[in-house]
Amino acid sequence: MAKTSTTQVAIAALLLTLGAASTAVVSTASHAQTADTARHISFTDETRAIKASNGFAGSPTRRIDVTIWAPSGPAPAGGWPLVIYSHGSYSKADSAMHLVRALNAAGYIVAAPDYPLSSRAAYTKVTGSDPTDVIEQTRDLRFIIDQLLADKALGIDATRIATIGHSLGAVTGYFVSFGSQTTDKRVKATVLLGGGDPVQAALAANMGMIGSWSMPVKTPVLFLSAEHDAFAGFTGRPYAAYSRVSGPKYELMVRGGVHVWFADFSGFGPNQTNPDCAMLGGGNGMLGCEVGAKLTTPARQQEITRVAVIDFLGGYLGGDKARIKHLRGLPKSMRDVTLRYED
Repeated sequence: MAKTSTTQVAIAALLLTLGAASTAVVSTASHAQTADTARHISFTDETRAIKASNGFAGSPTRRIDVTIWAPSGPAPAGGWPLVIYSHGSYSKADSAMHLVRALNAAGYIVAAPDYPLSSRAAYTKVTGSDPTDVIEQTRDLRFIIDQLLADKALGIDATRIATIGHSLGAVTGYFVSFGSQTTDKRVKATVLLGGGDPVQAALAANMGMIGSWSMPVKTPVLFLSAEHDAFAGFTGRPYAAYSRVSGPKYELMVRGGVHVWFADFSGFGPNQTNPDCAMLGGGNGMLGCEVGAKLTTPARQQEITRVAVIDFLGGYLGGDKARIKHLRGLPKSMRDVTLRYED
């Protein structure tokens, strides 16, 4: 029991510190650069409450604030493909603007919620993230899809919907695609950024998923993993989640990568060391914190992320076989990645 308790505490601390740090540096710039194109909408689910947590008194209804970024110009025939981005723990909707801009340029409309009990920008003003609310975040995500599709002015193609999540947001996205109690068949592809093993994370941190099993669905999934991701040391090593799903499935490993660099964070730890480890206070015994670990750069990891995501979504939402071919060839054109895939 003591071991389980220690693991739970470590995961909770990790989710909080990585999520908070990964957005603090970039939040002002992100708002300034996107204020002219971002649209903010609030949706309220009258059937669900928000529990009291981390300084929030609770609410009998569940309000979710969503930021939307749309490509320039009119919607194409059939509408825009939709990507819903889920932030990490104690992060916020605009934590991966490098990816949002790339998606907009490629013709995707992006919607990102500030989850009420895990966003540092939520109206609830929570003082920390509550991982036990992830079960509600999966319901939030499905509710948001309902509301967005009901707004015909947005011009969304209901047959081309994908999710992308980072860290705790990746856990949310995983269960919306593969969880027996939470699957939404409208999601046609999903991308998990630094998600570790969502099943292990959900069990260790009590995220409300007890009794849920992996569904044998054929939802295409891209796992983006980092060689020195300290998060993965607590929540499942690479390829654990990959082995559970049916495919088409891809796991791309960024050599020298770290957890926080999938989002907009651009800092290092002391003496150019792994920022994951600095935030956690981790020593050399922690996965990803080994002495002499050779790191990539934030810009390079984010570039790899954008290329892989655009290829993957272009292939599986857009039906572009050339994108799939390009994705599968990335280890040849990018020597700092490895790729495993199955149809």
